[in-house]
Amino acid sequence: MPTIAKLADQLPEITQSRLVASGYGVWMVWSGKMNAAIGGTLREYGVIEVVREEDQALWFCNTVEVFRAVARLQIWAKVNNLKVFCQIFPMTMLVGYSMEFSMSLAAELDRQTAKTPSEFEVWIHPKLKDAVAGVPGLSTREWGQLEGLAPVDWLALNVDQSLDYESTLRWYFIIKPLGRMTDKESIVGWRDFSGEITELIKRLGLKYISDVNEGFLFFPLDSFRLLKTFCSEILSLIRDVKDDEERQYWPIVMAAVPQGRLPFSEEMPKKVGLDWNRLAPDFPHVRIADGFLLSDSFHINEARYGTEQISLDSWVNISLKDGGEQDRHGTIQVALPNVLVDMEGAECFYCGQKNHAPGDCPTKRISKLYSNVWKQLAQYNLEEIGKGMNNIDSKVSVENFEDMLDLVADKKNIEGVLARAIFEINVPCQLRTLNIMWRSRAKEWADAMKSLAPPEGEYIWDALHKLQERSYDEAEELIKQATLKYQRSYQPHSLSGFLFLDRGDPNQALFHWQEAERMSYTPMQQGYFSFLQGRLMEVEGSLKEAVTNYKRANSFSPTWLEPVYRQGVCMVKMGFTGQALDVFRDLVSRDPDMFNRILVDPELDRGRVQIMSAMWEWWADAEDRVKQVREDVKKLFGDITERFDENHHFFEVANEELERLRRYGEVDNYVSFRMLLRGKDKFSSRLDNEVAREVKRINANVEYLSDRIREIQREAAWFPFPKLLLEFNKDFNFCVDKINWIKTQPLRQADIFRKSMRFLDEIEEHIDTLQGRLVTLRIVRDSTLFVLMLGRNFIWFELIGLGLALVGLPAFIYFTRDVQGHWIVESIRSQQWEFTKGLVIILSVLCLAGAAIKSGLGFEKRKRELFEQLDEEMRSVAPRRY
Repeated sequence: MPTIAKLADQLPEITQSRLVASGYGVWMVWSGKMNAAIGGTLREYGVIEVVREEDQALWFCNTVEVFRAVARLQIWAKVNNLKVFCQIFPMTMLVGYSMEFSMSLAAELDRQTAKTPSEFEVWIHPKLKDAVAGVPGLSTREWGQLEGLAPVDWLALNVDQSLDYESTLRWYFIIKPLGRMTDKESIVGWRDFSGEITELIKRLGLKYISDVNEGFLFFPLDSFRLLKTFCSEILSLIRDVKDDEERQYWPIVMAAVPQGRLPFSEEMPKKVGLDWNRLAPDFPHVRIADGFLLSDSFHINEARYGTEQISLDSWVNISLKDGGEQDRHGTIQVALPNVLVDMEGAECFYCGQKNHAPGDCPTKRISKLYSNVWKQLAQYNLEEIGKGMNNIDSKVSVENFEDMLDLVADKKNIEGVLARAIFEINVPCQLRTLNIMWRSRAKEWADAMKSLAPPEGEYIWDALHKLQERSYDEAEELIKQATLKYQRSYQPHSLSGFLFLDRGDPNQALFHWQEAERMSYTPMQQGYFSFLQGRLMEVEGSLKEAVTNYKRANSFSPTWLEPVYRQGVCMVKMGFTGQALDVFRDLVSRDPDMFNRILVDPELDRGRVQIMSAMWEWWADAEDRVKQVREDVKKLFGDITERFDENHHFFEVANEELERLRRYGEVDNYVSFRMLLRGKDKFSSRLDNEVAREVKRINANVEYLSDRIREIQREAAWFPFPKLLLEFNKDFNFCVDKINWIKTQPLRQADIFRKSMRFLDEIEEHIDTLQGRLVTLRIVRDSTLFVLMLGRNFIWFELIGLGLALVGLPAFIYFTRDVQGHWIVESIRSQQWEFTKGLVIILSVLCLAGAAIKSGLGFEKRKRELFEQLDEEMRSVAPRRY
């Protein structure tokens, strides 16, 4: 059995209401398929479908049109078999900040059950008796209670069938082109595009009035179906014309205004009470109630992003759902404080607000620049920024706008950061920047703060302080003295411009800034004064001239983003939001902090709907990428731990960088998203470079260690006692195996990379051990080799000596046989055997000494020849293992 509780359970939960509206709820129950006439009739009368199931539905309406709609259905049911239970009762609509809506029912109503009747039945809550009686032709009668319904005395609906109960819901659709109809460019642009619109109007069979002087084009729409059709057609036409380069497009603002008692005449657009200069271009504007009626085919966007309370008669704009509900669509929900956007009038030159004159601007009491405020704002979540904006309204009022200075001084809360950011948007136009301009010796704005000279010159500094204190007479006198003393200096003229600005003479201010630009020394100074001229034209409403000056300022200082940003702001103020978005997109790509700047800039209020929608797309794209990058950062933490030892120089640096990226990932802010994406790419590149350097170092170390192990092998190969080399061979084989393993592995893999670095250390330790043992081996080897060489040489010398002695002694005796009386000869003859033994001993000693000398002199050469011979033999018989 259908129960209203099942419908209520499907409604979203609204934790914080943007709008609360009382009205009438309509609960219907049927069997089988719902008759299409029910939904169509209710929509034509402005009844909003809240939730529907197969056999029941809930609607809401905030006007008595709901009784006309039900009366129309009751009359229709007399001639058509319509078995429907219909109950009407008081109900409250709740609308959230994302334009989602829910309903609130009285406790006695939210547990009702109903059966399908045999005919069309209407049950009316007794509290609505007077509301029904206020509709001509309708009345009620007592019906009593019914099982399953709330225990109240329900009423039945009496309908005068002689009346037709037509809906009074009708609209005038008004179209106005942007620009002045006195400008040639506007006339030509609107003439071409208006032809496309009038052709559409004629195709739909509508009668229209065209105001040539003001550019208005308007016509009546007498049914909801016609309103829905035209909104769809005009949005499709705008999209098609924009996409077709051969067709001419011109921005327009549109609104569907309830007809009420407004006459269909040329004066009608001026009587609707809309500020056409503040409507977002290219989107139809409708009341919130009408927007909910159209929500099945259109997206709803708030037309104003202030924090003031809204109603169902407040304005929204709508855009097409081009692919159904599955299309990605959204808008960034950051409401600007009402104190910043709710005033009308001229903008302040210094801060852009409309609640004070330039001479009374609070920024004059701010002495220093807050250039780091955008980095501070990037540390807050988007939700916190939204709450901070809402809190500003509770702390600052239009009457006491200087209370913003208290927020500027607040260093603890986000409201202070937001206040500083809002005043920092137009900081180049403020007097605190003029101080920097005078002292800077740079040629580009990027270097302005890096080359500040001490204050120089007389009068001008005192005059600047007097301007900040609003002592204009004293400031004027000091400026005159400075002008007389420094006749070719730009500084007195720059001060004169601000003086005349505060006194309300923009023409003289413009003249003096033009003179200051002419007398300037550096491109930065020329760009600055061209920027001031552009800003002055902007606040005076000459937006095209302002854009021209901003472009000229940008030509002087190409790296300065301020003139480019102001060009985008001027485009938004002119209504060319689509073109401005291209400028903003480029700026955000160059400087992510521009995203938050656009987010909190009150001067972009006119195009805020389109801007917030476009920024949501940028946000969503970055957020999708960040989800994967967050996981990548977590993996990089593990990769660093797995790849590098804690003692490695890159380990600590990498973890600090990854920790910084992780903190970026925890902040729900576009700037943090971009910093995370950029930082991750930069870190990945840095990690790849570090790994490449380490792999190169590993390979170089492996080659170096291979040479060392090869030298050790070469040295140890001549050791004469190989059985004594068991420990030596064990260390040697360990080194060879690990070197071969490193050379055959993909070193960029984390586990292999770290293992290779560990193996290198182990190999080096083992090689050091081998080289320590090699000292002993060398001593034994060289000693053995020397003894062998000594023995060989000694034997050869001994043999030669003995041979000579064997021949020489008999020959000596023979040739001296005739010599008589010589004692030596006589001694040798008489002691021949003893002399022979002595001679042999002497010869042996001499041979040993000679052998030692010869072995010592030829030892290194012989050892080298033997090693080379061994290497040659090893290369010829054995493959290289390392």
